[in-house]
Amino acid sequence: MSIKVKDADSNDKYYETVGDGSSSNPFQSVVPDFKLAHAIKSISDTYSDTVDIWEKGKVLNKFGYNPDLDTGVAETIWNQGGNETLKTANDIDIIVSTNAGDTQDVVIEGHTISGSDLTFVTQTATLNGTTNVSLTTPLARVTRVYNDSSTDFAGDITVEDNGTSVHAKVSGSTGQNQTKKCQTATSSVDYWIITSISGGVVGSVSATVQFELQVKLSGKVWRALYDFNSSDYTQVDLSTYIIVPPNSDIRIIGTSGTNNTEAVAAIQGYLAIVT
Repeated sequence: MSIKVKDADSNDKYYETVGDGSSSNPFQSVVPDFKLAHAIKSISDTYSDTVDIWEKGKVLNKFGYNPDLDTGVAETIWNQGGNETLKTANDIDIIVSTNAGDTQDVVIEGHTISGSDLTFVTQTATLNGTTNVSLTTPLARVTRVYNDSSTDFAGDITVEDNGTSVHAKVSGSTGQNQTKKCQTATSSVDYWIITSISGGVVGSVSATVQFELQVKLSGKVWRALYDFNSSDYTQVDLSTYIIVPPNSDIRIIGTSGTNNTEAVAAIQGYLAIVT
């Protein structure tokens, strides 16, 4: 909730509060740290949008795992491997398992597209083993898939477009119950204020991986906004936050100097809604 007061010169001033409060438990004012406040001002100055982090009330953490980076090949940090070919229409329409016994409920998060606008959608599907199950709402992006039942997956779960290409994978055959995909998108009403990124090498192979945070603005090409090398695990708490505008795609890719490198990566930040 916001309140308006007048200062000594009768100018309107606005303050964000947590709840309404009472005489015994008065409201609390919310003062963002300088970097968040600066990011909000930068969005206003650069894009002419007023945004609200508190009203959105959501942090976004994206993390991924790639089991097999090879020398000199840049791949997204996700368990499918390679790089996703992004859709320009709502063609992602089925979910399926590699195990006939998988009949769990699954939550699929992603976006539909209309023109250049992305809209966030959450839906649930019930697996039918190795038989394709149609999504209630076909998508243009799949950002997260997870098991919404009390039984672990037995097979690998994939979300695909017309059975042609994979856009999300849960490695259920190795004990996972949700995607590990360090890639996402922003809807037409959301900015993502990225506060930290991380990446590292796991497993027994000794290697160094160059990680790149990349953003693809609507109708544009992928562009690197930050990169770093890691032979162990590195977290970068950004001294200045990175602002991703609406209708953008975001990912971390990794390039190893050694074959058969396992790598992980993550992106963290706040979503801010356009008000």
